[in-house]
Amino acid sequence: MFSTIAYILGLVVAVTIFLNLLSAKESLKKKEKKEKKDPEILDAKKVFQMKSDRPRPRICPVCGTLLNQDEYLLASIEPEKEGQKRQAHIYGCKYCFTTDGVNLQLSKMEP
Repeated sequence: MFSTIAYILGLVVAVTIFLNLLSAKESLKKKEKKEKKDPEILDAKKVFQMKSDRPRPRICPVCGTLLNQDEYLLASIEPEKEGQKRQAHIYGCKYCFTTDGVNLQLSKMEP
């Protein structure tokens, strides 16, 4: 009698632990999907024409993607020539390379 009760109780505990682990795995998947959402895209022309009295958002000039402080642009700088400033060639951000520099959805922004 006692062994059957212990068996059933152990089975219930095992099923409960299994279901909790399953739900934890699903919540991790949902969290990863939220983190992988597409970045916000702005119109680069409007951002660069904004007045300097307020801070402008950091964007990629190639595709217009809004960048965080820790994200960077891929660029190269030419050697300095006499009488000329150094030229920087901006190739884009990490999002440009995943979309080939083309973003079809531009967010509207008020100047």
